[in-house]
Amino acid sequence: MDAVGSNIRVDTYNWEVKRILPRLNNDINEEWISDKTRYSCDGLLKQRLDVPYIKKDNKLKKSSWDEAISLLVNKIKSVKPDEIGGHIGDMVNLENALSFKKFFEILKSTNLEFRERKIFIDSTEKSNYVFNSSIKGIEESDLILLIGTNPRHEATILNARIRKAFVKNTPVFSIGDPGNLTYDYTIIGSKTDDVKKIVNGEGEFAKRLLTSKKPIIIIGESALELRSGKYIFEKLKNFLKKNKFINEEWNALNFLPQNASTVGLIDLNILSKEDIEKNSFFEKLENNKFKFLYLLGSDNLEIKKNDEFIVYQGSHGDKGAQIADLVLPSAAFTEQNGLYENLEGRVQESKKASYPIGEALEDWRIFNLILKKLDKKENISNFDLLRKEVLSSIPNFTDLNLLPSYKDTEIKDTSPSFESEEVQIKELDYFYTNSISRASKTMSDCRQIKLNTKKTGTENI
Repeated sequence: MDAVGSNIRVDTYNWEVKRILPRLNNDINEEWISDKTRYSCDGLLKQRLDVPYIKKDNKLKKSSWDEAISLLVNKIKSVKPDEIGGHIGDMVNLENALSFKKFFEILKSTNLEFRERKIFIDSTEKSNYVFNSSIKGIEESDLILLIGTNPRHEATILNARIRKAFVKNTPVFSIGDPGNLTYDYTIIGSKTDDVKKIVNGEGEFAKRLLTSKKPIIIIGESALELRSGKYIFEKLKNFLKKNKFINEEWNALNFLPQNASTVGLIDLNILSKEDIEKNSFFEKLENNKFKFLYLLGSDNLEIKKNDEFIVYQGSHGDKGAQIADLVLPSAAFTEQNGLYENLEGRVQESKKASYPIGEALEDWRIFNLILKKLDKKENISNFDLLRKEVLSSIPNFTDLNLLPSYKDTEIKDTSPSFESEEVQIKELDYFYTNSISRASKTMSDCRQIKLNTKKTGTENI
């Protein structure tokens, strides 16, 4: 449900998931899971895609795998590689993501993306896109600064750790207003100018930060989405490195991603370093350059549909399926084996608890069906080979469930552009962040209660 990677147990009856419970892991979620993780499991039973669908007369109609794959292959053959785009969703495991990347390499298309918005990511070093201090390390910190993030909604269990640190008298500060976090914090500013003051060593907070021993700076996606996102990240990193807050014993620099798949997809080089800077996928999408768009479990990307042919491959009849011309049913995360990488960079194994509904298949199997139809049988993958390649591709990998190894970082002598901007923390529709929670009646009821509560002027959620 988020990038924390809480350890869970899934209880099933036949193929149906009946409940989700926490598993003890003192390094990540202790004995807790968020209410959304625990109670959205009824969404795994509803709005499920169990057969392929093809849009005919502006209506999605049931089809067979043969007909669906034949249509898809014919459409691929009718367009140029540069006119094919692909987007990977928020809960896709590493093996399926790698098979999708390989599939696009065979199509000779480089138009792959996983970000839902234009956010700055520096993928040159692993420490640039993980939570380096570790979740457990939050309790050791003596100062916490949030920049453009609401950890209560973006990483609920991580927020509980911050609260534990706060109870032990660790002061919490924020640039931007995140709202109610369940603990007190001090807003030290709301503009990028306030970050500039810190990196220049100006003001009372900068002095307090420099006298701390184990500070934690948490940078959220709302900050990196700004035009000054690169400036915020690189200048803070250089500031922390120069003042010896980044070393093998302690790394104060932390990125807080919102999606479960983000860190792993960066490690698999789904995006080239050039595309991260250029945002070429988004520009082509906005300018209607794609004639064929393939959505792999992607429901949160904003798309204004025109004449492009859209394929949606996923487990739920959600936003992606609604705009698709062809829908291919795939397994939910509880119905297939797979690896995920949490926000700390821990590679975690998700084990199959149930089996796909109806005619749904694992994503990598669907790509194999397409490759057979394309007469590319030599490129067909199997799961064990995909997993082996995934593990060999992850930088600083140590072992399953362990933190990545430390690698020293260099101070970058760059001059990223700075603009004076308001740091506005984008509010998440917390109970509706993904296709599973949007299909959940429990989450729908919670969301409705929250909306009604806001109308009364109280704020209990």
